[in-house]
Amino acid sequence: MGYGWHLGGGGWLWPLLVLVLVGVVVFFVSRAVALRGLAHPPAATSSPAPNVPPPPARPEPLDILRERFARGDIPLDEFETAKRALGYPSSPPLPAPGGPTVG
Repeated sequence: MGYGWHLGGGGWLWPLLVLVLVGVVVFFVSRAVALRGLAHPPAATSSPAPNVPPPPARPEPLDILRERFARGDIPLDEFETAKRALGYPSSPPLPAPGGPTVG
């Protein structure tokens, strides 16, 4: 009389059943981990969000001075004085209206 782990058809059925059960457990555990987002946590980045616009560029002091002169906020002599004070070279003198023409 043999006392074995037979299920009528031979000894191959129990190992097969164990493999199927292990496969089912692995499948459900991997699904649970994937649904919770634990499989691949998001990487920490130090870059700003892609929809955030960059800060506006600051205009140069000479550009601000030119805008004020163009709007008529300051006269020419004040423009030239401020330009020299900022360290920019002064402009060459403008020709007098109705002066000599090259032709």
